[in-house]
Amino acid sequence: MIRAISALLLILALATPAIGAQQPADETEAWRTLAAALEPAATVAVRLRDGKRIVGTVLEHPNNALVLKPHTRVPVPARAIPYTDIESIERTKIGWSPGAKVLVGVGIGVGALMLSVLLAFAAYAD
Repeated sequence: MIRAISALLLILALATPAIGAQQPADETEAWRTLAAALEPAATVAVRLRDGKRIVGTVLEHPNNALVLKPHTRVPVPARAIPYTDIESIERTKIGWSPGAKVLVGVGIGVGALMLSVLLAFAAYAD
């Protein structure tokens, strides 16, 4: 039992420096590569390192920044977002959510049912 514990402690002591010595990935280059793969006019959501989230259309992607036209209620000019400030980029779609589509479908179904009931009453009353 003591041998197992001491072996485990020895393994942890030897593995700890190796874990800390790993180099962090160059995220700036990774975001540049990802942005280069996006076609112009792609809709993306960009989360910045300061916590802000910007949803917009990709206009261009030069070497040092991603140029994005934000989707806002009031039109704003395009923004150049440096790759060093980007925390994440995710593709999005402009359109209805699945829940909204279901509710519209249910509403149409209930409306059609009510219309057919009213027509049946009108035909029966004659």
